[in-house]
Amino acid sequence: MPIVPPSKLAELQTNVRNIRNVCVLAHVDHGKTTLSDALLATNGIISNKLAGKVRYLDSREDEQERGITMESSGISLYYKLAREPADSDSDAESTEYLVNLIDSPGHVDFASEVASAARLSDGALVLVDVVEGVCTQTVSVLRQAWVENVHPVLFLNKIDRLIVEWQMTPNEAYVHMQQLIEQVNAVLAGFWEGDRLAEDSRKLEEAKERWRETHGDDAPMTEWYLEEKDDSQIYFSPEQGNVLFGSAIDGWAFRVNHFAAIFSEKLGLPSPAKLQPLMWGEYFIDPKTKRRVLTRKQYTKLYGTGKAAAAMPLFVQLCLVPLWQVYESIVVEYDQEKIDKVISTLGVKVLPRDRKTKDHRALLTVVMQGWLPLAQTCMVAIIEQLPSPVAAQPLRLPPLVHGEAKSQADKKAVEPTNDIERALFACTAGTATDPAPLVAYIGKIVSIPRESLPEFSSGANKSNRLTMTADEMRARGRDAVRRELALSRESASGTPLSLLSPQDPASAVASGVATPIQNASTSSASSQYASPDVLVDAMREKLELEADPEAGEDETLVGFGRIYSGTVRVGDKIWAMQPKYNAKNKSTQSYLKQVTVRALYMMMGREFVRLKEVPAGNVFGIRGVAGAILKSGTLASDPLKCPNLAAIHSETYPIVRVALEPVNPQDISKLVRGLELLNQADPCVQIISQSTGERVLVTAGELHLERCMKDLRERFAKCEIHVSEPIVPYREGIVRQSGQSGVLLGEMGSSGQLLAIISKTSHGKNTEDPNEQAEDHIRTKSAENQLSRGEVSMTTANGMVTITVQVEPLPEKTTRFLLRHEDDIGRVVKLASASQRRNRLYAASEALEESGSIGDEDELDTMVAAINVDSDEDEGNDESMQTKTAKPSKSSELGPWLQSRLRTTFRRAKGWEPQRVDHAMASGLWAFGPRRVGPNMLLYSESMTAQSSKAHTSWFNARNPSAAESSSAATPSILSSPDESDSDEHFEAATTPDSASQSKNTQYSIRDFEESINTGFQLATQSGPLCFEPLAGVAVTVKNFVYNNGGAVGTNSPIQSAEAVNSSVLSGQIITTVRDAIKAGYLQWSPRLYLAMYTCDIQATSEVLGKVYAVINRRRGRILSEEMREGTPYFTIKAAIPIVESFGFADDIRKRTSGAAIPLLLFRGYEPLDTDPFWVPTTEEELEDLGEKADRENVAKKYMDKVRKRKGLFVERKIVEHAEKQRTLKK
Repeated sequence: MPIVPPSKLAELQTNVRNIRNVCVLAHVDHGKTTLSDALLATNGIISNKLAGKVRYLDSREDEQERGITMESSGISLYYKLAREPADSDSDAESTEYLVNLIDSPGHVDFASEVASAARLSDGALVLVDVVEGVCTQTVSVLRQAWVENVHPVLFLNKIDRLIVEWQMTPNEAYVHMQQLIEQVNAVLAGFWEGDRLAEDSRKLEEAKERWRETHGDDAPMTEWYLEEKDDSQIYFSPEQGNVLFGSAIDGWAFRVNHFAAIFSEKLGLPSPAKLQPLMWGEYFIDPKTKRRVLTRKQYTKLYGTGKAAAAMPLFVQLCLVPLWQVYESIVVEYDQEKIDKVISTLGVKVLPRDRKTKDHRALLTVVMQGWLPLAQTCMVAIIEQLPSPVAAQPLRLPPLVHGEAKSQADKKAVEPTNDIERALFACTAGTATDPAPLVAYIGKIVSIPRESLPEFSSGANKSNRLTMTADEMRARGRDAVRRELALSRESASGTPLSLLSPQDPASAVASGVATPIQNASTSSASSQYASPDVLVDAMREKLELEADPEAGEDETLVGFGRIYSGTVRVGDKIWAMQPKYNAKNKSTQSYLKQVTVRALYMMMGREFVRLKEVPAGNVFGIRGVAGAILKSGTLASDPLKCPNLAAIHSETYPIVRVALEPVNPQDISKLVRGLELLNQADPCVQIISQSTGERVLVTAGELHLERCMKDLRERFAKCEIHVSEPIVPYREGIVRQSGQSGVLLGEMGSSGQLLAIISKTSHGKNTEDPNEQAEDHIRTKSAENQLSRGEVSMTTANGMVTITVQVEPLPEKTTRFLLRHEDDIGRVVKLASASQRRNRLYAASEALEESGSIGDEDELDTMVAAINVDSDEDEGNDESMQTKTAKPSKSSELGPWLQSRLRTTFRRAKGWEPQRVDHAMASGLWAFGPRRVGPNMLLYSESMTAQSSKAHTSWFNARNPSAAESSSAATPSILSSPDESDSDEHFEAATTPDSASQSKNTQYSIRDFEESINTGFQLATQSGPLCFEPLAGVAVTVKNFVYNNGGAVGTNSPIQSAEAVNSSVLSGQIITTVRDAIKAGYLQWSPRLYLAMYTCDIQATSEVLGKVYAVINRRRGRILSEEMREGTPYFTIKAAIPIVESFGFADDIRKRTSGAAIPLLLFRGYEPLDTDPFWVPTTEEELEDLGEKADRENVAKKYMDKVRKRKGLFVERKIVEHAEKQRTLKK
């Protein structure tokens, strides 16, 4: 096929019904880029022989070296579909299509690129290697397509391996592929079932709510049942045409309708549509008549059980047997006579030089491409099976527009409610006279070398000429000569063209009269005239270059997006909205910026073709949004009316951290700028600037880190950078096992010195003498012997308040539940916080009205409404991207669900009696931490609950307005976030005009310091005593809160201070005291470190299993499961490996197995390391086996010391003082 000029592709962008936006999804090394190369060959971009070898869309050097895709990239392809005429008298109908293809990575580290590709597409080609089967990333990409409502088509790739490597018979291959399709469908069935349960739960809650509004009590749901729905449309089935079989490396593929069209006439059927449903399944050709298709039951009845068992199904006999014959003739046996017979039978044109080639595989590729061409088969499947933007947007956009999770179990088009939604759902481009509202989504920001863009590089212009017709090149050359002549005369005359019209360059030629330009080469008065269009183009280009904020940069940021309605044009001023922007909330205005469209591009892989405008339904590149959109966002013509589309949901989160600093301190500005560019260009990376000035880079994995550092050094920062060892996150916890704790310092040997240091550090003292610290610690504990384990009583520095807290471990099930549901807890906390803020604002407004300090209620009402709208909108967006589970979809219903689930995790847990659990769940739960959503709980004892400002029943029942309103409006919320406390203090100050003068008469109680206690709890759980890492699985119960008069302990009731006490000073001391008390109570238990873990999936043959296990054990991993794939020689091993031990693991296992095993690492969570970091031998058996110094390595202490050393904390280690002594030299 000849090269398609860009002008033809741009023309096809206007026909929305003939556009297909497709992404290619698969596990790593399943053939995505090879398939993309074959599709590119249809447009003449690369030759058919280079397909699968050149890897055209892998434009990065490291992508070519490693042979894997790291960045998603797009390209626009042309395809002309010729359909057979409906009758013999009519001509063949030819239809031209535009296919926007997006190739995506398969490695788990780059899952964010897959999420961006899925958001911009309407359909997906999902590839599965028939040998490796359904892998971890196969499930992940299917889930991503499901979440984004992307319609998939299945491609079973590498069938040639079943013939050549495994030497299967056609019948065996048919059974194997049948099982493979069933596995993929089982994954989709799981998604469907989860959606259906979530939808049913939502409908049940809505029915209950309607019943409550009508009857005032809970609804009897005895007759409620799960609604059954037809799910046949979601599955892959070859007879439906949504499954392709092929080999991308050999260049062939087919669907069953291809063979149905060939054999329907031979079987005497009127049309292929009659045979196609019988091409997959238990259907057989009658061996006698050869004109009839029988079911297995009919075949058995006619020919007996023995012949029926040996009979080949229709798919095997008509599709697979011919394939096996071709491969056996050319590759397996290479029989020249059989090859000639195959070529003549298939009617394939093969050149003589190809027949004589010694490369058997090359001859096979020529034959198969002529018989079953891969690109044409895929293109026809894309056009017939995948929807156009007009058909896809009514199903895909409602969740993005309304922020509500739309279940695919109820996959119906939503009716639009306004003009903007009508334009969005209909994919309306509009016209110049009747424009449609512009709404587009930028899925990712791409960093491009500036010279690669056509407007900045002559080299790029040369490469673009390869895709232009001769007439276009001649016209472009004439325009370039005229433009150069006009600019040269401008410089000679001294009159800039841009001064002809400062506001609008086109106004200089608005009258249509040519503009005279004096010829500097002669002194005559003759003038020559340049074309108005040439002058306008020249002036516009010059103005764009002068006003470009990225001028002078080596890298230019280009947005890669999809336009859903309207038409975007060069020079338009549009609005860029980040995901956090909400038009109804004034506090989010900083996330809205107006930008000017400086250039539009058609993405052509490594090339960029400039466009003047892009209509709805297309993917495109845009320059001019840098700085306005960080990673992704929405572009709109009207930010007040147009919706802000929901953020992209990704399955991968950054976990690997490294600290960066330039080798040359003078390059710090280069590093900062480079990190800014990297943060915008990579959708998954995070940049953290520590308070100490340290800059931390957070990536998804080791491979992702290597790519980011390569980009920083070579493209963004362009300086030498020193990279620290990976900073792996830990969690600190405690267990109920008997072990060394702070009580037994005198018996702990050398570890007691370190624990004393830790204890003193947690008490906020800076004593440098370890002996003095140990003595002070022991003295404190001797005074507290009457308290139970983990119970600590501490007094503030001024002696005014004594607080008693009980620290103890949570049950393991509870900790796992809290770690898994941090996002859900955050949504409930946010809802409860917004409800309590609303009540305080109303109380403040009433107080201000009584005092006459406020006269207009509109402003305050607007603030209250903004709080309500903000919380609702944000929660809606979160709901739309939630992983589908059978929990309530509404945030208001999450509280009761969490309460019931959390209660069940305490069953039969040691130290947690049912009465205590009931009190905690009903009114004793104060807060979670750290960050108010973590896996630690702050509880009130029953006596303290009675003294507090309210029974905290509103936590789990945030949806009930009456519960929230019953609480004291003026009391600071223990659930309010830190950024909300400022506003709370403002309104408290307004209600108490002269609080300082009344301090002497103030009567303090625990109600005044609830937020101080909560803040101390948050600080303690944010930074544990072992190595200043967050805590996990710790429960803190406030058991007593006593006020002292003049340093003497008084009663529990509130008193009047004899002297004026500054409440802010006392509040700060309470925060410190609570924090230190929690850390001191923590050290009385047996401490544990929680390690961040990877789940490792490995496929390996039996020959290398032993080597795989050896590498996993050496990395302190453990095997979770091992199973053999039926019908294959492969074992699937699932293991858990600490992240701290995983660096270099992939290279190590590849070396040990000679590349036969490749691991895939996915973040698993945190697991406790069952080793006390302060353990030393104490029993006679331990002393006899290990000695007094315990020469065996303590892994927990090793990890702890490593973190403490990195953070500059005290580390206990042996240092040689006198190296010249004989005892030292012997060592």
